[in-house]
Amino acid sequence: MGSRHLGKRDLGSSDMGKRQLGGRHVGDRRLGNRSATGRRAMRQGLRVYVLFVAALGALALAQSLRTLSLAHVDPLMLAILIGLAAAAQRMPVFLFRSSAISISFAAVIASYVLYGTEVAVVVSLFQAAVNAFTPRRKPLLKALFNAGSLATSAFVGGSVYRLVGGQVPPGEIALTLAAVAVSAAAYFLVNTASTALVIAISERQSFVAVWRTNYSWMPVNFLATAAQGAALALASQALGVFGVVVFTLPLGVAWYSFKLYMAKSSEVRARNEELQSVNDMLRRTNDRLEESHLSVIGALIGALEAKESRTAKGAAQTMFYAVQVATQLGCSDDELAAIKLGALFHDIGTIGVPEHLLRKPSALDAREWAEVKAHPVIGANLLSNVPMLERIRPIVLSHHERFDGTGYPQGLRADKIPLAAQIIAVADAYQAMTQSRPYRPALSAKAALRELRSNSGT
Repeated sequence: MGSRHLGKRDLGSSDMGKRQLGGRHVGDRRLGNRSATGRRAMRQGLRVYVLFVAALGALALAQSLRTLSLAHVDPLMLAILIGLAAAAQRMPVFLFRSSAISISFAAVIASYVLYGTEVAVVVSLFQAAVNAFTPRRKPLLKALFNAGSLATSAFVGGSVYRLVGGQVPPGEIALTLAAVAVSAAAYFLVNTASTALVIAISERQSFVAVWRTNYSWMPVNFLATAAQGAALALASQALGVFGVVVFTLPLGVAWYSFKLYMAKSSEVRARNEELQSVNDMLRRTNDRLEESHLSVIGALIGALEAKESRTAKGAAQTMFYAVQVATQLGCSDDELAAIKLGALFHDIGTIGVPEHLLRKPSALDAREWAEVKAHPVIGANLLSNVPMLERIRPIVLSHHERFDGTGYPQGLRADKIPLAAQIIAVADAYQAMTQSRPYRPALSAKAALRELRSNSGT
């Protein structure tokens, strides 16, 4: 698992560049130049970082070769460790960002516990060699990065093991396990941080987000597999090749558990992505529906203005007064939104009333008055065909109801009348009284307020 390496999409492939550029207009030359400059800077920075990691690995290798001594190394055991590392590296477990892990790091840990840091770095090079061709041949920069990361991780892990008191060859079991735990944590941090950073740079993502996505679940499993690597070394010391064979089996179990976990996680991730895709589609559909509804609203307002511009202007003024009253009453944002629409459309039903009745300068007779009183029902029926306006139908239907039950069209009383309709009724009455009509002059604001107070409760 410590042999975390880069896959197809890391290190900034040309596909990534195309995704970053996608959607630019050809004519926006300045934006395109800035984007191209940013991509070039990103690639240059990425290349510098990759070469830096490769250089660290080269330094680790040079230092290890300088101090390497094979006098105390069992050739058969070394061959087994190299073979185990190579075989495990051939069977990686792929992560979410086209990258992978393997349990081959257990062989690296066993190497520095048995023979020291120098041998562990050499074993890590065999990891890197296999990784360069698994599952297919990788570009040179990726291969160099992976080799540098693996060698550096092995060097740091082995050095920390000795620094915290680990013995080579291993001595007391408890001390060995404690030293392995600390050194494995160092190995893990170096390996995962270096790879997470290169992915973050190449994909322009947050380093923390990349690390969390790929590694937040791994520390416990990593330490458990590291303990198996330590057990492999201890078994080799006590039982020879037989001990290695026995303790290789738990590594196979660890590999299989990682594979199952990632398969299940990938399945969950795929389902989440499907749900996200469906949600995006639903959001786009909802946006189109809202645009369609707004077009319908615009058409209704246009029809109202064409019918009688004075009515439309009065609705806008009524909306202003109603919102002021509702705000003073402490209505919620949702209630205010409904009141705005309700006030705007409260008289939309007058579209179905003959124009000569609306403009008649004299009093209406009973038949004519019955036609005018039908406009709340007409308006509510019109809005029933517009789902976006469904919530204001009760307001439009009830804005001529009266507190004492003498209103129309249903004769509702008191609390049976929606509060929004009551507010709009008062605002509409004030607006109507302060505007001139063919049959009377406009009242002053003070006179209109006196009239409202005198009719309170009716």
